[in-house]
Amino acid sequence: MKPLTEEFIQIFNEITEVHEAIYAAAVRKQEGIVTGEMSKLEEVLKEESALIQQLRKLENTRQHLVQRYVEEKGLETENITMEKLLPFFPEAEQEELYDRQQQLLQIIGKLKEQNELNQQLLEDSLSFVTMSLDAFTPQNEFNNYRHPSGKQEDDFEPGGRSLFDTKA
Repeated sequence: MKPLTEEFIQIFNEITEVHEAIYAAAVRKQEGIVTGEMSKLEEVLKEESALIQQLRKLENTRQHLVQRYVEEKGLETENITMEKLLPFFPEAEQEELYDRQQQLLQIIGKLKEQNELNQQLLEDSLSFVTMSLDAFTPQNEFNNYRHPSGKQEDDFEPGGRSLFDTKA
């Protein structure tokens, strides 16, 4: 059985690798959004889903490691963070664990920025689609015109005119 320090380093490496793969997928997702390739987006979403499942498993493993370490050292388990745990590791491993933690935080930051960019691109695309639909929707230019029956043209009536004229 590996020492806990080695297990922590290994789990940090694995979690970082999965986050890097999720980041790469987010960059490919941006390409799919920009080009409008739905098949590419679907492929990336499936890949992300599998990576997120993998990340959940790794996170559970990390939590069990933390719990085991905390119990071994007789520490308080409430609000425990890696920052609070680092001083309890041997000095040689503290630096390596800190470096791994910083790598993970860096890739998480990049992933957050990429996801925000993708979110903005999606919102812009949705606005464009909405604007395009509005442009194709017939608008009444003469809202003051009344049909001889007394109804306004834009009053809804079942069987009335819809967005798509089926008689055309």
